Amino acid sequence: MILAMTTHQLIASFLASGEHIRALSENTLIAYEHDLGQMADFFDTLGIDAIQARLEDGRMYVRHLLDSEYSQGTINRKISAARSFYTYLERKALVTANPFALIKLRTVADRLPNFLTLEEVSALLDLPYDDFPSTLAMLVFSLLYESGCRIGELVTITVGDVDERERQIRVLGKGNKSRYIFYGARTKRVLSHYKSLRSQWGSDMPLLATRDGKQLPFSSVGAMFALYRTRLGWQKPFTPHVLRHSFATHLLDRGADIRLVQALLGHESISTTQIYTHVSQARLAEVYRSSHPHGRISDE
Repeated sequence: MILAMTTHQLIASFLASGEHIRALSENTLIAYEHDLGQMADFFDTLGIDAIQARLEDGRMYVRHLLDSEYSQGTINRKISAARSFYTYLERKALVTANPFALIKLRTVADRLPNFLTLEEVSALLDLPYDDFPSTLAMLVFSLLYESGCRIGELVTITVGDVDERERQIRVLGKGNKSRYIFYGARTKRVLSHYKSLRSQWGSDMPLLATRDGKQLPFSSVGAMFALYRTRLGWQKPFTPHVLRHSFATHLLDRGADIRLVQALLGHESISTTQIYTHVSQARLAEVYRSSHPHGRISDE
């Protein structure tokens, strides 16, 4: 019976049904299959299946996409795939509402990434930490900023992946490609305190864990960032990817070679890394316009 199907089985049923997708090309259908599988995997991290997803879960998934390195066009396709899938489930009377029905497609445009200033990074990382929740949060923030890794890479790190002597961590990136990320003295101090608060510490255990030792879910990470954004009184976006953007921007601002930054970020193509040089150029132009005596003079 269709009611007993798993999310992945429901996706297969949707793609095989021909409903909503007759006009799509073969390549788009392949992309839809991948997109919906990705959505199902994300919902798995929230501990729910497709039938249980609600509007807030759909919005959380879109925020996750926005924090990833996808073009706006790709994000729109993923939203469209999810919306069509849930329209199919509605017609089969398997769900009563579409979690993506109220989520609008976004304008496709080139946008410079959001990042924190050095002062904002200091304000964040200088916050006190003592108990388990605050220490876990500070370890997440510090690791993301000092290593530049993706949040998806960070939450899958095991204790055995961490080389504390060399201050490096082996992570599994996109395409199952492994690389090493590095961290500094601040993360070392936070990590030491975090270890003292953990009741279990085995090489095969997740580094970032809940109190019961389970891998830190994306929903907890999102709540963590929202809490500290409010605590700091920031109006600007504050997400895991903002810290990754800050890592790259600050390295390039200080003269780091773009090829090395590419390797540290785990980018397949240097064109992805080059967006951060655009950030620096935009900041230079802003400084010129605000500081040079002729910077504000009009053409007239």
